[in-house]
Amino acid sequence: MFFKTYSDSFKQISKGYAKGLFVIGLLLIGFGTLVWILKEVLAVIAAAIFIAVGFLCCFNAIRVFIRTMKADKHNDDQRDNVRIRIENNSEF
Repeated sequence: MFFKTYSDSFKQISKGYAKGLFVIGLLLIGFGTLVWILKEVLAVIAAAIFIAVGFLCCFNAIRVFIRTMKADKHNDDQRDNVRIRIENNSEF
């Protein structure tokens, strides 16, 4: 006599999980093989990305430094195109 302890929905979930896990495993094996075969090309691409990002960081740092130096030169309280209007509303 055979007792069915699991429902069909649990079996479907298990099969779906196994299929997804198998596909992910195949993709990882494929990516690993590509990295192993093309390691020199991938290393050059990664190095180029790091160099480009490094130049961008240095460029932004220099730009911020120059703007702070310009802001230090204009340290007075007078600004262009700024008007302060004080109204005297003494209704109290």
